[in-house]
Amino acid sequence: MRRRTREVFTGWLTVTPALVVQVIFIYLPLIWAFYVSLHSWNMIRPMRWVGFDNYIRMFETPDFWNSLWVTTLYIAGTVIPSVVIGLFLAMLLNIEWLKGKGVFRTLFYIPVITSMAAAAVVWGWLYEPNFGLVNYFLSWFGVTNIKWLSDPNYALLALIIVGVWKRVGYNMVLFLAGLQTIPRTYYEAAEIDGATPWDKFKNITLPLLSPTTLFVVIMQFIASFRVFVSVSVMTRGGPAKSTQVITYYLYENAFRYLKFGYASAIAVFMFALMVVLTLVQFRISKKRVHYS
Repeated sequence: MRRRTREVFTGWLTVTPALVVQVIFIYLPLIWAFYVSLHSWNMIRPMRWVGFDNYIRMFETPDFWNSLWVTTLYIAGTVIPSVVIGLFLAMLLNIEWLKGKGVFRTLFYIPVITSMAAAAVVWGWLYEPNFGLVNYFLSWFGVTNIKWLSDPNYALLALIIVGVWKRVGYNMVLFLAGLQTIPRTYYEAAEIDGATPWDKFKNITLPLLSPTTLFVVIMQFIASFRVFVSVSVMTRGGPAKSTQVITYYLYENAFRYLKFGYASAIAVFMFALMVVLTLVQFRISKKRVHYS
């Protein structure tokens, strides 16, 4: 009993710092956000209890549904390409005879560690319609005068490209780590049986890489759902609210219009939606993920 008590005490002592950090920076702010969401508050006048009026107004506001739709388009446009490209690059860098793997890994991973604010400024220059490099290269193919950040038809696409560029290196590293855990003997046995490269990819690589794929998809989904800096720096939700993702909609209501109760209701909704969608992803992929 004395040994068991010592082990329990040591265990709690070990997790206490992390638990304290989570309580202070995650759980208490979440409880406070829910409390504020039940009030009308502009940080100048005292709070006024309104119950669930902020939530009702949120679902009745067209701008909220627009921001949710724009966020959905952004997620769809970034998650799938970044996962596919990340897997493709990882498989290329996993080739045994390829030279300079370390250089390529570094080059592909640099966007991940680059400040999003600085990268957004640079991409804003690249997208400049008159002297930007993007339009310059497109002019070689006869495409000219695309106003990437001021045209509602292209602004969201411009942000999606930046999002994929930012995250693909992170996904590549995770996939590369997953590929290196697959025993080589599986591929050798498949080659003896006459399997084609596609057969090996479909029947060996994808099934054994499914836990990594699930993790990458969930992490990419969360990152895309929380996109803010690139929108704030490059488009500020415009033009015509075509890039007003839900995080920027929350920011505007809180710090531009000082509707902190309404903004807190949006934040609580975002948290609940993210939890539900993550659980749905786990549920859907439960039969397709192989952990052994």
